[in-house]
Amino acid sequence: MAKTTASDTVVVLDDELFNIEWLLDFLEAQGYETIPSSSADEAIQIVSEEIYRALILDLNVPMPPELSETAEKLGSVYRKYPGLFVAWTARNGGYRDRQVIIYSVHRDVQVAQEASRLGCTYILKGRPAELKDEIINVLSFDPTTDN
Repeated sequence: MAKTTASDTVVVLDDELFNIEWLLDFLEAQGYETIPSSSADEAIQIVSEEIYRALILDLNVPMPPELSETAEKLGSVYRKYPGLFVAWTARNGGYRDRQVIIYSVHRDVQVAQEASRLGCTYILKGRPAELKDEIINVLSFDPTTDN
């Protein structure tokens, strides 16, 4: 299992970052730097550079056609929800399950099943208290160790 190399940084993927400024403020108040991203291809580039402390990924973000074709090979749910493809990429790139949180306005059984299979948390938007609690739980886990 890969060790976290940027333990003070959280990547946040959302194509409407102006709607989640509260989340960025919350993370920064907890002492973390944030790297905002607004598209699947940008997020994949970011998470491929280092292993960050945590990833918080919106499901429904823009994804270029070439990535959509790659995502489709995993199943239609990965093409439909590009954030899920970013989670799959991160988990297969060394991120631990406790480091990846997926959130969305969509309640989708297939997404829930895939998130569970990947070992990622899946939370609905509109529940900031639940999201904050999960973020605190994730950040309390020290991914810089090999255990």
